[in-house]
Amino acid sequence: MSAVAAKVLGDASAFHAIFFEEADEHLASVESLLLRLDPGAPDAEAMNGIFRAVHSIKGSAGMLGFAEIVSLTHVFENLLDLLRKGERPLTRAEVDAMLRAGDVVKSQIAHRRGTLAQTPDRSAAEAELRALATAATAAPREFQVRLGPLAQPIADAELETMLCGLAEMGQVSGQEINNIAGGEIRFRVTLAGAEADLRSVLSLVVEPSLVHIGDAAVAEPAPQATPPVNDESVDLFEAPAAFRARRGAERRQSPGRREGERAANAAPAAQGEAGSIRVSVEKIDRLVNLVGELVITEAMLAQRLGVQTELARHTRELQEAVMAIRMVPISAVFSRFPRLVRELSQRLGKQAEIRLSGESTELDRGLIERITDPLTHLVRNAVDHGLEQPEERAARGKPRGGEIFLTASQRGGSIIIEVRDDGRGLDRQKILARAAERRMAIAPDAPDHEVWQLTFEPGFSTAETVTDVSGRGVGMDVVRRNIQQLGGTVELASSAGAGTSVTVRVPLTLAIIEAMTVGVDGETYVLPLASVVESRRVGAGELHGVAGQGATLRVRDEYLPVRRLAANGEIAVIVEADGGRAALMVDALIGQQQVVVKSLETNFRRIPGISAATIMGDGKVALILDVPQLVKENAAWKPQ
Repeated sequence: MSAVAAKVLGDASAFHAIFFEEADEHLASVESLLLRLDPGAPDAEAMNGIFRAVHSIKGSAGMLGFAEIVSLTHVFENLLDLLRKGERPLTRAEVDAMLRAGDVVKSQIAHRRGTLAQTPDRSAAEAELRALATAATAAPREFQVRLGPLAQPIADAELETMLCGLAEMGQVSGQEINNIAGGEIRFRVTLAGAEADLRSVLSLVVEPSLVHIGDAAVAEPAPQATPPVNDESVDLFEAPAAFRARRGAERRQSPGRREGERAANAAPAAQGEAGSIRVSVEKIDRLVNLVGELVITEAMLAQRLGVQTELARHTRELQEAVMAIRMVPISAVFSRFPRLVRELSQRLGKQAEIRLSGESTELDRGLIERITDPLTHLVRNAVDHGLEQPEERAARGKPRGGEIFLTASQRGGSIIIEVRDDGRGLDRQKILARAAERRMAIAPDAPDHEVWQLTFEPGFSTAETVTDVSGRGVGMDVVRRNIQQLGGTVELASSAGAGTSVTVRVPLTLAIIEAMTVGVDGETYVLPLASVVESRRVGAGELHGVAGQGATLRVRDEYLPVRRLAANGEIAVIVEADGGRAALMVDALIGQQQVVVKSLETNFRRIPGISAATIMGDGKVALILDVPQLVKENAAWKPQ
């Protein structure tokens, strides 16, 4: 960066965070658009969107002095320019090379951000892109440039940045600079790029109508109409607040310009829409914690002073408003799977396409981070185990290419995520045979849902060979354990020849849950309301003993295992988790309320049968029961 630019920028750290965030958005857009491209008939708007995104990263990186990012994105941009102008055909090789280059740029940004210690090696990516572009690169052209007449002088820092940027693209000569109001700036530039690239750089500092470009062989180029410039580069010489305000205004005024959005789906900005501000996660977490304490305080007041209708209503509204701040769309997770499916299917010699729906469904950002790994394993399973090879699918009368469906929706206080494929389905006989080899107790005529549950057992696998993708029996048990730690459940369904579906249910937020409180031997315990099916009083003689399983309770046509929490409890609370049900015997049903979840593992070891704790309205601590474990247990369990 020049001394003049450095003086104007001063401490650039305020701009780095903005650049990193926008670069992440641009790279996500580039990857999404690349994965949707059809090499046989590439969409022109998509190609232009990719070009604009890479050009924006290059421009901003250059202003911040990130030379290594500029170097790679410059070569990236050259190839894109040839492709979008049709000077060379788009093939799978170009798409793969650009995806790999995008990964390197991500690593470069991570290094600049401080989350990656080692400087990424960009040489291989640059060489690959350059080799693809070399064959079709046109001979260098010399352009005569005239800027003006200027309405006012160009800032020295902006002028120097523009000339430095042009010097990186080619060779600048014959400068005649009359940088005053009414003056003109003239120079010649030789470069291999197109005139549109030159205009995009010049338009960063001069109004497009003042940019006049002609062939150097012509003594004086006649002024010409300038096509509108659709450029996403940013002016980082603005103050941070002004920069954020301008970017917010641009996004509200032109929603369709964001890469990855299709013009047909771009809704006009609402009148009077408020701008956005950037707030640290720590501040939001602190606010959520304070609201949780307020919920507890409100419960205490209600218990001691009677019903506080207005306070309860305002507390609930405040809680909902604060929790909404932590909500982020699940597209943050879903967006990575098209790339995963593409690369994995290529590796396995399969044809697969993933279809996403419900990406706008929102859930707690804490859940977003922790649900990524389980969903990644489920999608990998669908490609590896679920989908057949193209020849096998064709022999069965199916399309050669398989489909994976990833959907999300909200139902009440839960988020439902389904991973479904149209593959071969689970092999019931193979699962039973493998269970017999491992001496796992299950009846040969057991219903399907019980057989499918065996796949969640640690070390269970029906793969014939072990590969770097699967076959070690490590996966589904980890998926279930991770989901259960979030207070969620996993259900499996399959149909031979028609595919497999895995449904994951997780709470909308981990901070506050709807709960049922029950009395057990004089103590209060909490059950997540989402796990409670019903409750009933159990009369004498309704419990029946079953050899090897203990007591059972008949509920309609189903015999449920009994978990006696209270020594002499006569009330059964029917709960469900992971496709199974159980009857929990308690002394009393106390009520239904919201509770603030407090982790125990921060200060205590994990307690079997207990997932967390909460503070009740009387100030006492109540333990939250681990329903999935209680349903799974084969023996009676007693809280300690």
